[in-house]
Amino acid sequence: MVKSQLVQQLCNMHPNILRKDIEKILDIIIFEIIEALYRNEAVEIRGFGRFKTVMRKARIGRNPKNSKPVQIPAKKAVKWKMSKTFFNRLNKNQ
Repeated sequence: MVKSQLVQQLCNMHPNILRKDIEKILDIIIFEIIEALYRNEAVEIRGFGRFKTVMRKARIGRNPKNSKPVQIPAKKAVKWKMSKTFFNRLNKNQ
């Protein structure tokens, strides 16, 4: 599912709310999640999961074209862990 499909689903579920308002709400939510992660704050959405930033160490990798060593700098990454509710719903049929 892409963002436009999510907006369409929300429009179908809530026909009394304008599409442009739903798009704006979704943009604000995504923006606030990104800003919180930028400030190194964890973001927890109950029933869905938890996002947090982690620092990846600098390391030496290999260039796949010529097999020469390449220095890969340290960088931030986002780690996500699904909630137990989400996990149970996802694995319900197993």
